[in-house]
Amino acid sequence: MNKLILEDELSEIVGFYKKLTGKYMHPPKFVGISKKGRFLYENAIVVSDANPLGNLMLPAMEGIKKKGFFASVKGYSVYDGIEKFADLEYDDCELNHIESIDTAPVVNKCAFMLCIDCAKLESRDAWFDAIRMTAEYASKGKDNKCTVMLILPEYPPIPDAEITSLSEREFGYYMEKYIENPTESQKYFVELEALCRKIVNDGYENINVIRVDNLFGPDSNQIRTFDLEKCIKDAFENGVMKITTADYENSISCSYIRDVVKFAIQTVYCGRKGQIYNFCSHITSIANIKNTIRNEFKEQLSLSVESDAVERKNCRCLNTLKFFQAGWKKAKHLSLSSSLYRTVCDITGEKDNNKKNVSIYSGKLTRIKDLELMMLKDIDDICEANDIKYFLCGGTMLGAVRYGHSIPWDDDLDIGMLRKDFDKFRKVALEQSKDIYNYSSHWNKSGSHYIVDKIRLNGTYFSTRYSSVHEYPDGLFIDVLVYDQTSNNKLIGKLHSYTVHMLSKIIEIRWYNRPRRNPNFRKEMVLLPFIRIIPLNAWHKIYEFVLTLYKNKKNAKYVIDSTGKLQKKGPFSIEGLEDVQRVDFDGGFKAPIPEDYTNYLTFDYGPGYLPEPPLTKRAAPHNFARIDLGEYIFETRTTPEYREVNVRGELFEKEV
Repeated sequence: MNKLILEDELSEIVGFYKKLTGKYMHPPKFVGISKKGRFLYENAIVVSDANPLGNLMLPAMEGIKKKGFFASVKGYSVYDGIEKFADLEYDDCELNHIESIDTAPVVNKCAFMLCIDCAKLESRDAWFDAIRMTAEYASKGKDNKCTVMLILPEYPPIPDAEITSLSEREFGYYMEKYIENPTESQKYFVELEALCRKIVNDGYENINVIRVDNLFGPDSNQIRTFDLEKCIKDAFENGVMKITTADYENSISCSYIRDVVKFAIQTVYCGRKGQIYNFCSHITSIANIKNTIRNEFKEQLSLSVESDAVERKNCRCLNTLKFFQAGWKKAKHLSLSSSLYRTVCDITGEKDNNKKNVSIYSGKLTRIKDLELMMLKDIDDICEANDIKYFLCGGTMLGAVRYGHSIPWDDDLDIGMLRKDFDKFRKVALEQSKDIYNYSSHWNKSGSHYIVDKIRLNGTYFSTRYSSVHEYPDGLFIDVLVYDQTSNNKLIGKLHSYTVHMLSKIIEIRWYNRPRRNPNFRKEMVLLPFIRIIPLNAWHKIYEFVLTLYKNKKNAKYVIDSTGKLQKKGPFSIEGLEDVQRVDFDGGFKAPIPEDYTNYLTFDYGPGYLPEPPLTKRAAPHNFARIDLGEYIFETRTTPEYREVNVRGELFEKEV
């Protein structure tokens, strides 16, 4: 699997585990409820025959361990040796032969994940022994649970054309009794389920079975009805995706590999014991799969359709209504287009261009960056003329250090100043800024109540869902952050930072002036009537007073962040922020960053700030409600001046 894609898949799985266990497993504080069943598994064991699902499951469990959720993770192979795992690069994963499980120390609170490919008949006998040994070993400990994932073999279409999918017992009957001449793989599947039933009926009930239909994804080609990998390679080799009548006739259920791993984790916690769950991510036709691939790669592939009327549909689909019983929702699936896009990138080596994550900009991100660079240069001129020191900060500084330009998927610029420079900048920016800008801050009655000052471009809208509920100039912006001195005592400094953070949250709630639909909805609903007692401007004065408590302190060693982002982390060293250096940035512009930027970036992003984040994290950082560049939409402006923005609405605008 492509390393970049693998890292992204693992990041998503670890994030899902963290969210799942945080939401469902931790009992609410100060509530006298039973804690029965509310616990975290402390260990994980993965048993596999080196199939794609096992190859992702083991590093996923190891990734969860590295985040501190598991005490131990072990991998077991059903083969005589572990040489089949030699190319998997599991890093710290411990691999053993399954027979050694008999002599392993007893474990408690362990999630056992057994990943079985029913088409791999060479491991048939080994798996029967492995399942028995694993169940026997799990039964020795307390609070253990086994999840057996069966990657289904190919099976015939449902004989009744009216029926489009089969539920758990329906599919069991179909495979066990209805098919007249079952293949060896189909017999193997039936025997595996029979063994699981026997173990449950013999007394060990903590077993679930997940039927995985047509597994696909990066490094996974287990779609039985047609060869997805060959289809993709042929299409890219010939430059055309061919769709025939047969592709429209055949409908299948298919399972994206990351979705399977996440569902298995969900089942460990929320699935009922002794249950079989059908699983698939999508029910679709072969034609739709091919057409989706072509739509994702229109620049590389043309489309050829040779199809007659479809007289009969052949359905090979699992019904998945039951998996809602385990608390699973289809919204947790990766979309068919995204999962196929990722699969194609892995097979062909095509580079993920990240278009999906920045689609909200409608292709305007480059233009947005150009305008922000124009604004940054004008700010730079003001600072140079007035001997004001400023520096790139936050993600903007990170981009300059990591790339030598702004982060490719970021949409705003952040600059920072120490308090003495910030106070000076506030005064001169209003007087010396060009007419095309407005200084957006609570103190100059611009209508903004952000705790961060912003330089905005008139004639544009760059509104988040939070800010769009207010009528005020909400254009394209550059954030102006201030770093204030605090106590040299770290404990007092942390208390100072926390107090500022709490006040910033109060202002945020008071300005929105209604409870927001987020995890803090009930808290905001209770607090808001009391917060409203004090006027918003008074809250700002309290905030600024507390923020600048140590403004005149001499020989200060630490500063705190005024934006709220870093306030929870407490104070950080002022060292390195007082002197700046110029480095390459967008458009050949030399932008200032701290002389010693390491302390800042390490504090903000951790010691590993240079490597790029996983693919899915390279997304729009703001939750936008409106992006409108108005007269600045195109690079050349040869037309006459356009109407001025009226925040009440476009129809209130007056002609020039």
